[in-house]
Amino acid sequence: MPETRDVYAAEDLFASWLDEASRRPGEPLRIQVGGTQQAFEPETEPRFTDPGHVQEFVDRVLAHLLAAESRYDDGAGLDLAGVPVAVRARRGHRQAHYERDELPLRGVMAIPPREVGGAWSLRAAVVLHEVAHHLSGGAGHDKTFRTTFLRLLEDIGMPVLADLLHTAYRLNGLDTGVDDEDRTLLRIGRLLRQAERTSNTAERDAFFSKAQALATRHQIALAVARATASVEERREDPSWETVLIGETGKRSLARYVRLMLGIAQANDLRVAIYTSNTRVTLYGFPSDISIVKALYASLVTQMVTDGDTHLRSGAHKSDTREVWNARRRRWELQPVHGSTARAAFYEAWADHVGERLKTARELARAAAIKADVDAPAASTSTELALRAKEVEVVDYFKLMQRDHGIRGTWKGTASAVHAAPGSRDAGIKAAARARLGTERAIRS
Repeated sequence: MPETRDVYAAEDLFASWLDEASRRPGEPLRIQVGGTQQAFEPETEPRFTDPGHVQEFVDRVLAHLLAAESRYDDGAGLDLAGVPVAVRARRGHRQAHYERDELPLRGVMAIPPREVGGAWSLRAAVVLHEVAHHLSGGAGHDKTFRTTFLRLLEDIGMPVLADLLHTAYRLNGLDTGVDDEDRTLLRIGRLLRQAERTSNTAERDAFFSKAQALATRHQIALAVARATASVEERREDPSWETVLIGETGKRSLARYVRLMLGIAQANDLRVAIYTSNTRVTLYGFPSDISIVKALYASLVTQMVTDGDTHLRSGAHKSDTREVWNARRRRWELQPVHGSTARAAFYEAWADHVGERLKTARELARAAAIKADVDAPAASTSTELALRAKEVEVVDYFKLMQRDHGIRGTWKGTASAVHAAPGSRDAGIKAAARARLGTERAIRS
């Protein structure tokens, strides 16, 4: 079938990219896509010694999907992620394949062992292809299968591999109608949902960092596309959107705004803030606004959860203040109020997460700009495209300041970090406990 041949060709290209990345660890993988060169930093692809080792990996993958509540419905209410897959050795060395004869009890994956010449199959790119057959509910390599394979990579914490595979499909004429922006936003959303569901702080922050790096690379690609397109071909122009932060009278609104500002600044947006702190208006490109809204919705939940954990632990009581005791007529030391501790925690958390996002953004931008060095014939440099984008947003915001009557500068509220240094330090630790982007959700 032509579609199957195209899928195999795309996945052979995908595997060759992963081989190249494994030969040069720590270096960005540079791929020519159309008239531009894109830089990727793919996750490490697991490799295996034998079918038994593959079985352990497949078991962990399915267990991870269940723990993350990632359903793969067969259309009749059965979650295929909950159906086990048995891995057996295959006699022939030319193919790996998936058997569905024993469903719904189990699926079977046949992998040729190294002894018969099957070393080529003992890698995640091949094994996850067969897992995608199990989860897609079909035998072919149609759009449903391809979408399932991409989603599987995203759900196990390998968004860059998913991006690479999607690129390989598109270069081979497959899924060219799948909107790249929608796919990226979906990928970011899945990373954020995984961050919300995990109880491991290091893993959670790694997911956030991956989401920001993916968002930045997506923004760079759009900026270059805008710079190379004619006016009629531009897909989007700067726009604005008002976002609700909270209802009037709700506590910590100024700290929520502070978090939103940090996220927006890391994603090339300008922000106007209502005097009540109940709403903000975001100005920039619609794709960037969508990313910022997704990041904020997830991060504010994590900030509040971390703050509640800190207060419940009682650690904030180590911060004290002098209070006048009128009955005893003397100054006494008392623990700072919980609201003060919470405010200090939120301020430090928001500021440090903002710094992490900016760092992830700058690293991604630097990698993309460096990739231009190896592509001197490119019609538009990434650096110039990014600068043009920034200028366009600044000019648009100046225009909207006049149209919307925006005046003054937001000063926030009185800082609480000096009153509760212990809570401030706890906030910083909660926001900076992970190594940026180095953890893996599934290990070989």
